[in-house]
Amino acid sequence: MIRPTEMLSGKTLADPRSRQARADLATFASDERMVQLCNLEAMDQIRRWRADFQPERVVPYATAEERVRGTTIAADGAAFRSRKNWYNLKFKCQLAQDGESVIGFEFLVGDPVAREKWDELGLPAVH
Repeated sequence: MIRPTEMLSGKTLADPRSRQARADLATFASDERMVQLCNLEAMDQIRRWRADFQPERVVPYATAEERVRGTTIAADGAAFRSRKNWYNLKFKCQLAQDGESVIGFEFLVGDPVAREKWDELGLPAVH
């Protein structure tokens, strides 16, 4: 597992260009907001880890349901989309007690998801 020392989603959300994302997050129930924050952290961390990946979407439940326990989210069956391809992803995300910011994150990028499995897994071909 890759364990970054700097969390990135807070900085991304603070950017003026993220105004709509901040507004959208405010409309979600607590658990869904935490999942979306972790999805954002995953995209930011993958992008920083490997510049050739340009993540644009994360599905935390592609091959297995994500687990929310308190302020920890574990997504062992996640997937992310980059440059028109889907890749397997596993992550664990720890949020602050209020659930409003990411304080810990680890991830592992897996193999590409076979194109013929995208529909079965609910992974759209286009964003």
